Amino acid sequence: MLSAPMTIDLPLAECEPPPIPPAALRKSKQRPATLAAGMRVGVWRIERELGRGGMAAVYAASHTRFGKRAAIKLAHQAVLGPRFTPETFLREARTANLINHPGVVEVFATGTFGGRPYLAMERLVGRSLGARLDAGPLPRTEALDILLELCEVLSAAHAAGVIHRDLKLDNVFLLEGAGAGGRRVKLLDWGMARIAGEDDPMRGLIAGTLTYIAPEQVRCEDVTPAADIYALGVLAYQMLLGAPPFSSPSDTELLDKHLCAKPPRPRTMWSTIPAALDAALTAMLAKQPADRPSLDEVACSLRAARARLRPSRLRWITPAPALAWLAPPPALPADVIGRPALPLFATRRQRVVGAALGVALTAASLLQVLTA
Repeated sequence: MLSAPMTIDLPLAECEPPPIPPAALRKSKQRPATLAAGMRVGVWRIERELGRGGMAAVYAASHTRFGKRAAIKLAHQAVLGPRFTPETFLREARTANLINHPGVVEVFATGTFGGRPYLAMERLVGRSLGARLDAGPLPRTEALDILLELCEVLSAAHAAGVIHRDLKLDNVFLLEGAGAGGRRVKLLDWGMARIAGEDDPMRGLIAGTLTYIAPEQVRCEDVTPAADIYALGVLAYQMLLGAPPFSSPSDTELLDKHLCAKPPRPRTMWSTIPAALDAALTAMLAKQPADRPSLDEVACSLRAARARLRPSRLRWITPAPALAWLAPPPALPADVIGRPALPLFATRRQRVVGAALGVALTAASLLQVLTA
């Protein structure tokens, strides 16, 4: 999350990114304090650290009386201030419950510890999408399945008036086993979400992760659901094509690319990509929100591509030897249909006679060879 001194709305033709104060680009080298195993946070006993980001650390914990397993998300003390209060941090609990979807992590308790707010959430078993991609590329069919699940979660959020605003690899969690309804994906970290009809605590800030941030977020404009579609397009590039559309070691240059640069055409990295999917991915990264497709249109393109890539399920199953006599005869090849009757259509009696005749002829041939 980077601070911007003002809202700048320039025509895209001018391509001038808003200035970013140097202090906002510096990353703190001081690691926030870590909770030790056995410590208590409210009614929760800490077991181990699960991970940490710029805003908070997450710990595995269990209820001291009931043993319920949970993940405790505890805000870093350093991030709290006038623009990011404990109440701002705890908005995530209400946001998750507003959406009420199985693809959103459940938050069931809140509290404070040493003046720092925390959330008690369901503890998930699996790994982030970022960790999965670090281990190697995804099969494209699996990537399309994940993107389709994300479309469902985002559609439910937008219907509830919530815009995630920080969709990225590390906020997508892949469950180790299928969850409710066979789902495998959870969308995490709704702390930066924009809720319709409420004051935006991130107003005037470049809120989001720079690799995924939409041009209107760079310009500090009010965001719409189209900002999530842009970030989903960046995710799709990473999952299907192996790299984000824009990258740079310079934060300022990266923001400039989001504002001005054309994304590479997907077909240059995936030569056999379905044409409709190629067009959809490019359109998702349109500079103007109104030029991006809807989530329904994106999902339609993803489903069509998934259907084209799905391997055929038709295969011949060889019956077990003990049950071979129960197996139906194989289907006739298309090129024999309509021909005159062949031995393939013979009765059982004819087949037995034919087999016996074949054995007799073979025996006679062998006898002739041996007596020659």
